[in-house]
Amino acid sequence: MKELNINTGVTTYSINGKSETAFNPTDSNFVEGLFVAFNELDKKQEAYREEVSKLTDKREIFRVARERDAEMRAILDNALGADTCNRVFGSMNTYAMADGLPVWANLMLAIIDEIDTSFAAEQKKTNPRIAKYTSKYQR
Repeated sequence: MKELNINTGVTTYSINGKSETAFNPTDSNFVEGLFVAFNELDKKQEAYREEVSKLTDKREIFRVARERDAEMRAILDNALGADTCNRVFGSMNTYAMADGLPVWANLMLAIIDEIDTSFAAEQKKTNPRIAKYTSKYQR
């Protein structure tokens, strides 16, 4: 039997040299799932901020931070693959800040930037490739 090998656009990305995740950055199903996850994470970030601002007991703040971190990790791992958070962040809380944003947001924004770049690159490739085939059949 002959075999056809096609390019599915799935690319494997290394995240800080600690974890790998694979996806097609132009797959609308993946992108939609990512944006749904991002919106959910953003809402949880805001709720966390509000909840912690009302607390004065440090132990209670730490408890809330641990609980919310577990929720964030579940959402991220669901979107990016099991155990991604443990490999990328280790024991660091996903609410920890870096470059003015929580580390979970830095991860998601890096992936969203890759999606934007890939969409633009693929659009440039599409028309010339299709024209190569359609020009044969035009009169």
